[in-house]
Amino acid sequence: MTELTQTEWYKDAVIYQIHVRSFYDSNDDGIGDFKGLIQKLDYIEFLGVNTIWLLPFYPSPLKDEGYDIADYMSINPIYGTLRDFKKFLKEAHARNIRVITELVINHTSNQHEWFIKSRSAKPGSYWRNFYVWSDTAEEYSDARIIFRDFEPSNWTWDHIANAYYWHRFYAHQPDLNYDNPAVQKEIFKIVDFWLGLGVDGLRLDAIPYLFQREGTNCENLPETHEFLKKLNRHITSKFENRFLLAEANQWPEDAVNYFGKGDECQMAFHFPLMPRMYMAVQMEDRFPIIDIIEQTPPIPQNCQWAIFLRNHDELTLEMVTDEERDYMYRMYGQDQQMRINLGIRRRLAPLMGGDRRKIELLNALLFSMPGTPVMYYGDEIGMGDNIYLGDRNGVRTPMQWSNDNNAGFSNATPQKLYLPVIIDPEYNYQAVNVNLQQQNSQSLLWWMKRLIEVHGLYIAFSRGTIEFLNSDNTKILAFYRIYKEQVILVLINLSRFTQSFKLDLSKYANHSLTEVFGKSSFPIITDIPYFFVLCPYGFLWLEINKPDTQHKIAATHKHEVLSIKDKWCDLLASSEKKKLEKILAHYLVDCRWFRAKNHAIAKVAITDNILIKNSATPVYLLLVNVEFNDKEAEQYFMFITAETNEDNLYASDQPAKIICSLVDKNKKISYLIDAMYSLVAWKEVFHLFSANKILAGANGNLEVKANGLYKKIVSHQDESIEIKALAVEQSNTSILYGKTALLKIYRRCEFEENPEVEISQFLAQQKDFKSSKIACTLKYHYKNKMMTVGIVQEYIPNEGNAWEYTVNSIANLIEQMDLSIPAKITSSRVYPWQKIIPSLPKEIVESLGLYAHTVIILAERTAQMHIALAAETDNKHFATENFSLFDQRSLYQSLRNAFIKTSALFKSATIKLDDVLQKKINKFTTDKDLLLDQVKAILRHKIGGRKIRCHGDYHLGQILYTGNDFVIIDYEGEPGRPLSERKIKRPPLRDVAGILRSFHYALYTVLNNKTVFSTAHHFDAEEWYCWICHLFINTYLEYPGIKNLMPKETECFALLLKAFMFEKVLHEIEYEINNRPDWLYVPCKGLIQLLE
Repeated sequence: MTELTQTEWYKDAVIYQIHVRSFYDSNDDGIGDFKGLIQKLDYIEFLGVNTIWLLPFYPSPLKDEGYDIADYMSINPIYGTLRDFKKFLKEAHARNIRVITELVINHTSNQHEWFIKSRSAKPGSYWRNFYVWSDTAEEYSDARIIFRDFEPSNWTWDHIANAYYWHRFYAHQPDLNYDNPAVQKEIFKIVDFWLGLGVDGLRLDAIPYLFQREGTNCENLPETHEFLKKLNRHITSKFENRFLLAEANQWPEDAVNYFGKGDECQMAFHFPLMPRMYMAVQMEDRFPIIDIIEQTPPIPQNCQWAIFLRNHDELTLEMVTDEERDYMYRMYGQDQQMRINLGIRRRLAPLMGGDRRKIELLNALLFSMPGTPVMYYGDEIGMGDNIYLGDRNGVRTPMQWSNDNNAGFSNATPQKLYLPVIIDPEYNYQAVNVNLQQQNSQSLLWWMKRLIEVHGLYIAFSRGTIEFLNSDNTKILAFYRIYKEQVILVLINLSRFTQSFKLDLSKYANHSLTEVFGKSSFPIITDIPYFFVLCPYGFLWLEINKPDTQHKIAATHKHEVLSIKDKWCDLLASSEKKKLEKILAHYLVDCRWFRAKNHAIAKVAITDNILIKNSATPVYLLLVNVEFNDKEAEQYFMFITAETNEDNLYASDQPAKIICSLVDKNKKISYLIDAMYSLVAWKEVFHLFSANKILAGANGNLEVKANGLYKKIVSHQDESIEIKALAVEQSNTSILYGKTALLKIYRRCEFEENPEVEISQFLAQQKDFKSSKIACTLKYHYKNKMMTVGIVQEYIPNEGNAWEYTVNSIANLIEQMDLSIPAKITSSRVYPWQKIIPSLPKEIVESLGLYAHTVIILAERTAQMHIALAAETDNKHFATENFSLFDQRSLYQSLRNAFIKTSALFKSATIKLDDVLQKKINKFTTDKDLLLDQVKAILRHKIGGRKIRCHGDYHLGQILYTGNDFVIIDYEGEPGRPLSERKIKRPPLRDVAGILRSFHYALYTVLNNKTVFSTAHHFDAEEWYCWICHLFINTYLEYPGIKNLMPKETECFALLLKAFMFEKVLHEIEYEINNRPDWLYVPCKGLIQLLE
């Protein structure tokens, strides 16, 4: 909790109402219990609610669901023991979940020892005065009978006492006598007992009925409010941050009195609002909601309404007019079995006829209204009811966890269950259960989880005011929720049809609108009425942003400060973890390896932590799950540690990446950092990986598997060996151990073997091909799934990579070469994807200078790699396959999709190219058929050739230069693609296209360096690039065995190469538009080459 929410935390709560007996049975007796509830706390935490409201769990005859209490200070044995309750409370608090319990103080069970003593005591005696007795049943005749379906009077004759006793509810629930100070004293003892155990709040059941006075309706009497003030003073004098929730089923003007001046109850239920939300949806009219909100008086600053859709009782219709009650019965309670007392005994989903849209709409309405939302267990999955069970038991059936026996609630025989599970065909537990919905991200459960998360991000929902907007369309409910400078515009379509409407938003002219779930931007608000369209039962939550904050992202992340009690690793405990997770949400966007920088993070969760090294400087591996508003979730690995010496943060070439600052109880400052930059820690960790081991985590484990090579490349004795993090910016992180071993950590991860492990191990078996061998694998296991964390491989000494070598070589070549290539050659430029030129003119090769030899070696190494990957094997993952007509059609479809997407990108981009290039690109964006005809050529012939496991992300940066040779590395494929996609077999020419495009980029990198190119004004870059491509292709095709993998016909070869060149260029254009617009001209030139 933040400082803001500490003292008034109930304002920011989302309450989840549970009956212990309904939730989960741990001992197979057919009844839920506290041990079962403890087992399901992880689910409640997953849902995102932060407060649990428990129905009565005290000893009771259970004639009224436990509201008939026989002992206030113990636990009903069927639910467990007081020790079980204390453990539940501790476990809930460890998850930052608060707990509210029931305090039923209006009445007791007739089995309570107080009543047993009272009925036997003499009139006027100590115990007799604990309850309200009379010799006649005529007193307080103006008080209404609440349960008129069951009770004929508020008085019942007791044959032992020979007198009538007063009860506002069932006859087995006699009312306590609050005119007796001894009763109040006992109630205070009960309050002290439960709050002393750590309970966070108390719901005061049936609070309006504590006192009786002749000539009144015996509700909301001044004496009741005096008692509540006295109770409030008693609690605040002894306990901090506790609150009272009044259950006062009254009209707003009466219910508001239970707040007093902020000195009675801090919360009260808004009963009249609840039925009017249902009425508004059924009538398709906003009036019932606006009318009741406008009738609601202001409340004290420290108070809050509790708002709800359903609970354990009937959908009460006491606080509606007779006409409205009749309407509600006709619409929602047609069958007499659905009605009880003055209400309807149905759950939310059946009330909505199972209509998912209406269920979502009502929940969105609930979470939009002023107040703290209260959810009833099971409604988040759309549980059904059984109207044929007695009383209100139809809405109190067992929670539906799975499609196993008894809905996964209990292993008892079905006959032992306290109530039967729902087997109605529409809401059968086999179709409606937690397990199924947790596995389906489109389920109601996940939708509710997202709603709760987004609601929690905007304090305007929990603490803001409400301001209704007028629209000519009465089917539209529109209002602002405002807290200080935060403004949310809420739009609700109450109709079953699409609605259009206009709103005057001119008070926020020049502000922008952002939809809060997907972060979609809407047009700027002007003085002209804003036009909206909402789908049937649709809604929008739109944040109104100031002009200067539009699209603003907190890019500069100042180090937040976290307080720690003792050890920093305590942050990984569930009670503290959420603080760290919020900080990580900011930290991740600044990390090079975090790929989703352009997507709004909805939530970060640490799903596992594994202690890698336990010492004075412990290192932990974290598995971090990142959820987004507009795309599927991603998982990342992080290693973290703490550094106490600030100087060490900057001791190496790579300064430490600071996550946050830490301050302990002694005010000592340390820093939580990315452990990949703590070289001291990693030297020890390298040694730990020398032997096979399994390191257990909170949920999964890390398997370290080293082979004989590891001990050869990692020395245990030499403490002088230098360790450093490589400065190369990439999607992974690498650490160099001396000059012999390299640790690579795959930051983004999926439950599957990384392609680099598979390919490296396969290539290690090919003796004729030189590659870096793996010495150790780090794999994370969870249940039956596995993902690759990283590898330790032999380090290949080098002088840099082929990209750097190429850039330097081209720069030198341009400064020294004779730039005049014969006109007869330049006039007929032909690229290899147009036509193969088997023998290049001698003067062309000479014009390439010494770099021609480099191109030849690179082509040979590329061919050797493909021959090695195509080696004969029994491994089905590496066995070669034919490139079929089906594959050709699939490739065409991929290119078609890419063309259309890129064309749309060009149209929306504001990037300006030079006039000639812009004119050519405009033709591309306007003439779709011209483009598609180019690619359609791939469908006109049977191409042929073979498919193999390719490198997948092949370019000059993936090839090391050793000083006299080149070695290919990094076989993990393109990090932005899913692992399964990277493993798809493809024609080798896909890799070839990658390196040809890399040559093109290298050339323009040199040309952009004005100092290098100042003397070469007439250099024809495209001419030079053309011949580089030809030399590479010719050398590649001449390598022994490579033609066995290629299409037989040269025309088909050219077609396939051209298709993959198109694929690469279109991908580059998308990347440059989104990331490096100044470089867009390079792939645009490449696109023009292909089109012309």
